[in-house]
Amino acid sequence: MRKSRHAQPRQEGGAPEWMTTYSDMVTLLLAFFVLLFSYSVIDVIKFQQIMSSIQVTFLGQDGIMESSLDPSRGEMIELAVDHKFEDVLMTYLEVKNHLQEEGLANIIDVRIEDRGVVLEIQDRLLFDTGRAEIRSEARELLVKVAGILANVPNQIIVEGHTDNVPIQTAQYPSNWELSVDRAVRVVRYLSERQGIDPERFLATGYGEFQPVASNETVQGRAKNRRVNIVISEVNLLDREVDYYQ
Repeated sequence: MRKSRHAQPRQEGGAPEWMTTYSDMVTLLLAFFVLLFSYSVIDVIKFQQIMSSIQVTFLGQDGIMESSLDPSRGEMIELAVDHKFEDVLMTYLEVKNHLQEEGLANIIDVRIEDRGVVLEIQDRLLFDTGRAEIRSEARELLVKVAGILANVPNQIIVEGHTDNVPIQTAQYPSNWELSVDRAVRVVRYLSERQGIDPERFLATGYGEFQPVASNETVQGRAKNRRVNIVISEVNLLDREVDYYQ
């Protein structure tokens, strides 16, 4: 005798429908940025146009993603465009292109951090060991760097860093003084010799206390002896607008 078959109840569960669309969007954006960084030279104007298209397509004209959930359940997802990060990313791309055009891409490291775009220069390119006077050969390098900094309105932080090898001279009792003096010398050269507004600069020295590599090896100590030029996320033009409002 054939047993009767009863319809099985429909199983509920799994991710909500909106999650599929959202996941697809995130994946596409990730692939997009990976593709951008794979190019050696990026057309900044085209990148701006693409960013605008993404904002309108995915986020709407106001930069807010419309909810795909049932509003009667009070569920809403809003994704605000982080315009500050977009500005930092654009600055990074412009700096990277400039370094490539000037033949400095293999000499100066550039990266994005929370505080802005960081250009890292090894001390051997700028100074002799234990000294803070800018080498004559380094001036051409700083002239090219000044060409980058002159094109952005952001605050600029110049940082001096050393390794942990002690220094004790009449001029520099410790690595603190050496790192500060090196930062100040770079700031003065960029402002006094290259005409960049000195009000845009901050100079600071960290001595040996912010290493990026181990001080136990020659290679690590060489990496730690560096000058960082930080193009801050702080846009001084925006600050002036806020001040006068």
